[in-house]
Order: sequence, then structure tokens, then C-alpha cells
Amino acid sequence: MNWLKNVFGKKLAKEESAILQLAKINSWLEERGKESDFAMRCLEIYGRMDDVAKVLSKDISALESASANEDTPPKLLRAGLAARSEVVKQLETLSEKLIPPKKKDPESAFQHHWALVKGLERTVTTFGRAQSYVAALFPRNIESIKSDLTQISRLLVDLETEICKKRKLAEESWYSRELAERLQKELSGIDDLKKKTLHNKATHSEITLRLSGLEEVTKKLEASDVGKKTQELKRILEKKKEEKSQVEDELNDLIAPLTKALARMMKQGSSDRINLQHKNVFEQLLVSPSIVQDKNIAGSLKELQSHLATLGLKDKKKEKILDHIDLLIKRRSLENARARLQGIVEEISENESQIKDQSREGHRLKEEMSQARKSKKSLELALDQAKKDLASLEEKAASDELELEERLARIRGGPIKLDLSQGRK
Repeated sequence: MNWLKNVFGKKLAKEESAILQLAKINSWLEERGKESDFAMRCLEIYGRMDDVAKVLSKDISALESASANEDTPPKLLRAGLAARSEVVKQLETLSEKLIPPKKKDPESAFQHHWALVKGLERTVTTFGRAQSYVAALFPRNIESIKSDLTQISRLLVDLETEICKKRKLAEESWYSRELAERLQKELSGIDDLKKKTLHNKATHSEITLRLSGLEEVTKKLEASDVGKKTQELKRILEKKKEEKSQVEDELNDLIAPLTKALARMMKQGSSDRINLQHKNVFEQLLVSPSIVQDKNIAGSLKELQSHLATLGLKDKKKEKILDHIDLLIKRRSLENARARLQGIVEEISENESQIKDQSREGHRLKEEMSQARKSKKSLELALDQAKKDLASLEEKAASDELELEERLARIRGGPIKLDLSQGRK
């Protein structure tokens, strides 16, 4: 039973996976190439080919010197002898091609095999055309030649088998080197992505912590006396802006009854039908009454009053406008509204200035938080993309690793497991 255990023990040992480091694949492939018995197998085939060549040479000589039967009909004799010459000539050419190449490298073997295959094809073609005539005269010789050609054909099959093995080994080696190089780059890319991801995660945590601190400082600032005062100033500012809007509406309401008359007067002034002394003031009253200077208001209203009769307005409309102008002049309504507006504008400006001074630290914190949030968002996008890239790269690496192990296993003739822990670029 010991011998049985030894046999199965060796079989199991052969099936065990060999461990091969990724960085050592090229050197391993070079060694496997050197260990190939291609040259030895070719030499063995060439040795048998030499034996067949010697037998073929003797059979060619025997066919060439053979004598035909004297009872052979003349016509058949002539045809058979002519065919023999053709066959002998082709066989001698084939015999020369049986000489092994001087170099024993794969390329020389490939070329020699190709030339011999084409030579055998031509010989078989010639032989096929002529053998019926030659066989009629020299049947034994033809049988010997047939046997020789069969042996050559078998040798070519054996040689082709070895060439295919060598080519397959070369092909597998080439693909294995390509895969190994690609896998190293993928693994290096995976390492780089993981390092970058760790760095970005650490930076993200730092920014998150800093952002939390800034938010806390901002809350304390808002709850402080300065913060409360700033909020109060902002409330006052909003109220003043509302008052400003109300006064601007009041100014527009005061001008509204005069709009039609002002427009007609401006039109007549443009056509030189009347000469206007307050033309620019009239334009301001129509567009932005708040910018009209007090000293120009009464004069412009009186000028409008003096030309009202020439504007083609209906009597009722004209009377209403005249009454409204009188009130504006007597009560100085526009001047008063402008004064209130100017006072509010000054208060708003002063208020905004105070808010700006009080809010410097708040603005700085707000800007810093804004930048921190942008950086945090950018890092989150980068981390998400890195996660996708890493998954894709790991999938490619796993696929290439599996394919590489399969190709190396075919070269070795047994399973191989890659060691990816060392030799990464």
C-alpha cells in the first residue's frame, strides 16, 4: 500500500497551488521559457526525420533505377517512365527540405515546418497525378514511397504539435506580462486612492469640527450685547426702509395729479411752442421727484400754472390741477415730504454704518463658515467619486488577477495563486 500512497501523494502535491509574487512574474516567465523542452523535442523529431530522409533517399534511388517489365505495352511504358521522372524530381526536392534547420530557435522551426508542409503538398499533388502510371510499372517502389510520405506527414503533425505548444506558451507569456503590468498599475492606483481617501476623510473631519466651533462662536456672538444691539439696529433699519418707501409713495401721490399736465407741457417745450425755464425740473418731477431741490419746486409749479391754459386740458381737469398746485405751494407739501425723506435717508445711512461696524466679526465668521461649507461639500463630492472609482478599479483588478492566474496556471500546468502583498509599484 505504500507505493499507492506515494503515487497519490505526488498527484496531490502537483495539484497544490504555487504562490507567485506579482513583481516576480517576468523573471518567472523567463525561467519557464528556458525550462521549455521545445528544443529537445524538436531534436528528437529531427532525428526521426533524418531517419525517414535516409529511407526516402534509398527508395528514390530504387525507383529511379528500377526496370520495367519487358511485356509492358510501349504506350504505357512511355507514360510510366515520364511520370517516374516527374515523381523522382519532386521527391528529391522534398528530400532536400527534410534537412533540419541549422538554428534550433522557435522561428527557424516555424519556417522549416512551413516550407516542409508546402513541399509535401506539392509532392502529394504530383504523386497523385502520376502514381497510376508509375504504380503500373513499379508497384513495390510506389508502396515504399507511400509509406515514406506517410511517415513524413506524421512527423509534420508531431512537429506542428510542438510548435503550437511553443506558440501557445509565447502567447500566454505575452498576455501574462501585459496583465501583470496592468494589474500593478491598478493596484498602485487603488493604493493611491485609498491614501487620498484617508487624507480627505481626515480633512473632512477637521473641517466639520472647525465648522461646529465657528457655529458655536457665532451663536455666542449673537447672544452677546453686541449681537443684540446689532439685531436691534437691523430691526430699526427695516422700519426706516419702510418709512422711506411710504414717503416715496407720498411724493409720487403728490405728483400724480400733475403727471398729464407735465407730460403735455414737456411735449410742447420740446417742439419749441413754449419756452420752459424749468424744463429739467419738470423731467425730475416726472421721473424722480425726491431729487428736485426745494428752491426749484415753487418756481416750477408756478410756471406749470402759467402754461396750464395752453395745454388743452378740460376745464374740470384744469381746475383740479390748479387747486392741487395751490395746495402744493401754500402747504409746501413737496418740500416737507422731501425733507422727511432726506432725514430718513440720513438715518438709514447712519444705521447701516453702525450695523457694518457692529457686524465685522459676524461677517468674518459668516465668510469663514461659508468657505468651510464649500470645502466640506467639495470633499464630500470627491469622497463619493473616489468611492465609485475605487469600486471600479478593484473590480478591474480582481478580473485581471483571475485572468492572470488562469494564464499562469496554463503555463505552469498547475494552479497558481498570486501574492499581491509585495512588489507593488
